[in-house]
This record gives sequence, structure tokens and C-alpha cells, in this order.
Amino acid sequence: MRKLKLSLVTTMAISSICIANANTLQEALTNGKVSGEVAVTYEGRYFDKDYGDYYRDSGYGVGSFALGYETGVWNNLSVKSKFRAYGTIWEDSSSKATGTGKGDATGRFYEKRGGGDGFAYNGGTKSVDIEELYVKYTPLNNISVIAGRQVLKTDWMSKTHDAVKIDATFGSTDIEAIWSLRDGRVYARDYRPLEKMNGNKGVYKLGLTQNFNDNISATAYGVIFPDSKEIYGARVNLSYEETSARLHYAWSDEGKSLDSANVKDVKSGILDLMISTSIYGLSPYIGYVKVNDDLAFPGYTTNNKSREAGEILVPFEEGDYIFSRGASTIYAGITKTFGDFDATLLYGNTRYYADATGNEKRDVDETTLWLGYKITSELKTNLGFTYVNEDKKSPISDYSQLNLTMVYSF
Repeated sequence: MRKLKLSLVTTMAISSICIANANTLQEALTNGKVSGEVAVTYEGRYFDKDYGDYYRDSGYGVGSFALGYETGVWNNLSVKSKFRAYGTIWEDSSSKATGTGKGDATGRFYEKRGGGDGFAYNGGTKSVDIEELYVKYTPLNNISVIAGRQVLKTDWMSKTHDAVKIDATFGSTDIEAIWSLRDGRVYARDYRPLEKMNGNKGVYKLGLTQNFNDNISATAYGVIFPDSKEIYGARVNLSYEETSARLHYAWSDEGKSLDSANVKDVKSGILDLMISTSIYGLSPYIGYVKVNDDLAFPGYTTNNKSREAGEILVPFEEGDYIFSRGASTIYAGITKTFGDFDATLLYGNTRYYADATGNEKRDVDETTLWLGYKITSELKTNLGFTYVNEDKKSPISDYSQLNLTMVYSF
């Protein structure tokens, strides 16, 4: 296992200092909670015709075991840790490459990740990684600070991060400030070793939300990759009884003003609209996403100095083309809950430019059915089936994907 660095080192150092003071922390440690998970996940992908290492027939089963511990609160401080171990149960092919390793399982459970500094899933032998390890400090009721490995879910920053996150509320104004060095995924169904996003400079985010009343709020934010790229956005959230709507626009800049090596300004924008409601026990929703015709958003393929830090916009299981140049996506879904059983059906179409400069447009349709069932209070299962209808001119054929995950929590 490689050495943990920066924010994780800080987290471990702080937690070690706290635990060493046993007399002071005895009650907090005694009131701590141990939790765990045993999970098994299966995925099968079936293509009309294989294309490359990733877009090909594959199948695998992977099991994982997670163990966590969270202390009680002492002097407004608490510590949470969670580790997850993975092991391959079965692979349709254990020798074929996926682009992120060898063996079908490495298509989701990465064996390697382009120059990343994290350790990797090891194709059937043991592999353990940190899912969560952070210190939480709440100096006041309206301010919280979380430092260490944590899950983020915010505009253009999501999944597992080594980060520092500050949340504060002053009256009707919410403030969110984040600095993150690495991101990846450490889940029962997905593992990508954490990797630096922008060298040692990391990524910064500042967001402000003004809550005008119970029905209207507005958010403005900036996500800065120093010396690499910037993303700015504004969003209005509306709600009335069972209906809510989102109006969101963001723009990115990777131009010569940020990187002298660029020969021209590199800018793009994206419009995101969504409305949902609840009627007769059903929860339908519809959305529209449009990327500028000049460049993909947020320039994922234009800047080798940095990469994306995540997103929370894509509603699909796959959604490979939503951020492509000129892409326009419309989607509609509906969710229904029957006691311990829930079902969601989603359909969407994306029309996009086939390459970075040409005028050829292509279409892709994606349909997904998600089913979830709470067998007991401890045992839950989720099933997903996706069918992707690729454009006839695309080198990628039509394909389907089936996944099943069972998690026992204790």
C-alpha cells in the first residue's frame, strides 16, 4: 500500500492526537459506533460488435467487505473511518485488457489509472483501500469543517475525494468552500484509485446560496483548477408543494489567459434544466441539457494538465455523450415506490457532433430500468438494466448492460 499524503496525513495525525488523550476522550470513544458491509456485485455487458478494450462483451462478479468506526463528539470534534477490501469472484475473461487493467472486472474496478499515485485493484488478489477517513469539526451550530477522505456531491465535484470542505450558514445564506487534491471512487460497485486532478495545486470551489423563501433559492459558484481551467455557474431552484424545477447554466475557460501554451481561448458553456413532480403516487421528471457548439464541456479533452473532478448532472447509467461538443440531451423518467420495493424507468436521447471540428451529428438513445428491494432492514438489493442504441455511423455498436448488487449492512 502506498503512503497516504497531504490531507489524509493531516486527518490521521489529528485522530492519533485525539485518541492518545484517552482520559479526555474516553466517553467519545465508548460512544463510538462500529459498522460494516458485505457486498456482492455482478455486471454483464453485451455488444452487437466489440470495439476496442472497453466497448466489448464482458462479465464479472466482485465481492467486498467494508468496516467502519465513528467516534462520538469530543470538544466539537469527531473522527470517522471506513476501509473496504475487494476480491474477484468470477470473470468471463481474466486475460483480456479493459484499458484500465487486465480481466473483465477491471473495467469498473480499476487495476491502473493513467499515472495516478494511488494503489490499485489487483485482479483477484487482495486489495484494501480507504473509503472514508476524516475529522469533522463543528465549532458552531452553523459551521462545520470536514478534512480528509470523504464523499462529495456538489457541482463539478463528486464521488470520493481527499479534501477539506467547509459549510456555513448565516441567516438565509449558505456558503460552501472546498479544496480537493485527489478524486476517485471507493464503492461496492465501483473502484477507481484516487488520483491527483491538477498536480499538487488541487481544485478549489466556492459556492453561495441565497434562500429567498421556502420556494425560491439561487446559487452562484466557481470551481478553480489553478493555472489550468475555471468553471463558473449559476442555478435557480424553484419548488411549490410536490413540484420542483432547476435552471442551471455553467461556463468553462481553459484558454490562453490561464495557460500560455494554449494558442487560443478555449471556452464552453452548458445549460441544464429539470422539472419533477409527484402525482397519484408516481414521481415523474423531465430534463434538458445543451452544450455549446464550439467545445465539449467542461473541456475534458482539451487540457492535459488537469482532468475533471466529477459531476452530478448526468441522469443515465452510461451517458457517454452528454458533455460532447454541441450535445443536446432530453430525458424523461418516472419513479414508483411500493412499500420496500422501488422502480425507476428512464429514457433519453442525445444528439452530438461526431468530432471536435466537423459538422456531422450523431444520435444515441439510452433506456434504463432500476429496481430496488429492501429484503430486510439489513439486506438490500439493486438491479439495473440498460440498453444503448448507438448511431449507425458510430464505431460503437448497440449494447445492453445488466448489473445486480446485494449489500448486507451491520
